[in-house]
Amino acid sequence: LANHMKTIHAFLIFTLLTTISWAGEIPKFDSLEKFLSWADAKLAADDYEALSAAQIANKDTKDTRIIYIKKLDDDLPNGSLSKIFKDRVFPADKNQMKLGGHNKELGHCHIDLVRVGGYWQLAKIWQCR
Repeated sequence: LANHMKTIHAFLIFTLLTTISWAGEIPKFDSLEKFLSWADAKLAADDYEALSAAQIANKDTKDTRIIYIKKLDDDLPNGSLSKIFKDRVFPADKNQMKLGGHNKELGHCHIDLVRVGGYWQLAKIWQCR
């Protein structure tokens, strides 16, 4: 019984550690430029799953999030968020930031970012129409 319990214990530890290492961490950004480069790389690779999983405040279904991300990718005028928002930075005096939306640079697509501690994270990507 003792050996059986050790085997179960080892299996549980292995399962927990591999789950944690595969799950990955929600990305954190200390500059808007780093976020934009990261998002551009995910869009270029059609890695909509990563962009969906990184959204910390989106209550939409995964399928809806993917639809919004694909729409953003399809509608990017020059294919690069970094080029569109090259002169923008995270606001020093606020805890939220919005890119695009309401027929601005990204059409009706919004990219909402929030400050969490000393970093910024992707809150959600969504469409207003």
